[in-house]
Amino acid sequence: MKKYKPAKTPVFITMILVSVIFYVLYKVVRYAKEYIPCPIEYIQIPVAIVGGIVVLLLLPVYYFNTFYTVTNKAVTSNTGVLLTVKQMMPLSSVKSVTAIYVPFGNVLGYNIVILNAQGTNLMIPFIPRNDAKEITDIINNEIRKRASRHGEEEP
Repeated sequence: MKKYKPAKTPVFITMILVSVIFYVLYKVVRYAKEYIPCPIEYIQIPVAIVGGIVVLLLLPVYYFNTFYTVTNKAVTSNTGVLLTVKQMMPLSSVKSVTAIYVPFGNVLGYNIVILNAQGTNLMIPFIPRNDAKEITDIINNEIRKRASRHGEEEP
């Protein structure tokens, strides 16, 4: 059993982007004050509070609660902040695996592994490139073993 965590860089980039978005909203409210029928503090304060909660609480908690487990029997995904989502896909049902490597994936960590099964898939986002390659290799080896046991051609 091997446990994988998402890359840290996408979380920090998302925190920065969300901070910028909430800052822009905060400033837009200030410049649009003559069009707003109530005192701008009634809008700016909630925007600042929501932005702070999202950036300082929800995103880090989401990162710390997210992990992926790969065994020789199944792949499990655990995510969530308020609601925990646990997905499990047996390797016996995996038909193929897709790895998406983005430019600068080693630095940014925006790589994705998708496990494809009959009628469903399991996505493992924000995984470091080395972990994505390792997961892909483990699953491809299991698919090859299963194909050789059943006398099928190797994919």
